[in-house]
Amino acid sequence: MPGYELWSDKERKEVNDVLETGILMRYGFDGPRKGIWKSKELEAAISETFGCKYAQLTSSGTAALTTAMSALGIGYGDEVITPSFTFVASFEAVLSVGAVPVLVDVDDTLTLDPEAVRKAITPKTKAVMPVHMCGSMADMDALVAIC
Repeated sequence: MPGYELWSDKERKEVNDVLETGILMRYGFDGPRKGIWKSKELEAAISETFGCKYAQLTSSGTAALTTAMSALGIGYGDEVITPSFTFVASFEAVLSVGAVPVLVDVDDTLTLDPEAVRKAITPKTKAVMPVHMCGSMADMDALVAIC
């Protein structure tokens, strides 16, 4: 499988350290873990690298989006603007917190059309979820100016 050559002995050792504990989940089983907390180590490294107070690993992009929306207090009845052309996880994450996805047209870059976003905003809008698609970046400057 392409990509395997990117793993060095260092990465293999890190994975094997976790596998040898037999504990493949983050929480609990502190005794058998033998002091190996790779997830906490990675979160600390991410926090240090990006200069942020918190970092939270998740099992998938969908879980990351759901976690972010929950952290922002997005919930039942709130609206989240998403592009009509995106991966299904965008919709699933919005629905999983009880919010309503508002599908907005994309422009020639296949990303959110800022003018369509402006027109879709209502008093219930709590977030705009830009998705960078097929190598095209959403026009973040325009979207930030709108929000």
